[in-house]
Amino acid sequence: MKLKVLIYFFSLSGLLCSCIPSYNVAKEYRNVKADFSKQNVFVANKDLKKEYEILKHSDIYNIVDDSTNTAILKLYPIHSYSPPCGNPMIGSMLTVGLLPSYFPYTETYSYDITENNTTKNYQYKLEVYQSLWLFNIFRLGKTYTKQTGKVLLGNYIASNK
Repeated sequence: MKLKVLIYFFSLSGLLCSCIPSYNVAKEYRNVKADFSKQNVFVANKDLKKEYEILKHSDIYNIVDDSTNTAILKLYPIHSYSPPCGNPMIGSMLTVGLLPSYFPYTETYSYDITENNTTKNYQYKLEVYQSLWLFNIFRLGKTYTKQTGKVLLGNYIASNK
């Protein structure tokens, strides 16, 4: 009997605990749209998968597969400034996901665009917040790369005004 109770307890705890993260951005970036003419670029190092996915989700450039007569974009690894401490998540874990918690991610995203033998460097500070909460199960579309792409697009538009 005690074994059944323990199994039910751990099963129910596992189901109720919000292990599904959701990512949020600042209000000014939530509804940002790319309503400008986009430059065709060829990404030289698609092997940086996280950085490449963020660039695709930002919708700043038209990414093409042919490197002739287009600008070449070189990605650099993301540099993170976020502390590795998980203390903000303790409240959510102790209350089985009923108390929401937020964890900030601050990162630098940078790339070079080479066109006509000139190279221009772009660097952006990206701030995304990870949320742990029981009701994040209804917010499954807010992944890290999509939300970071929105912030990158918002920073790009703000820097080109």
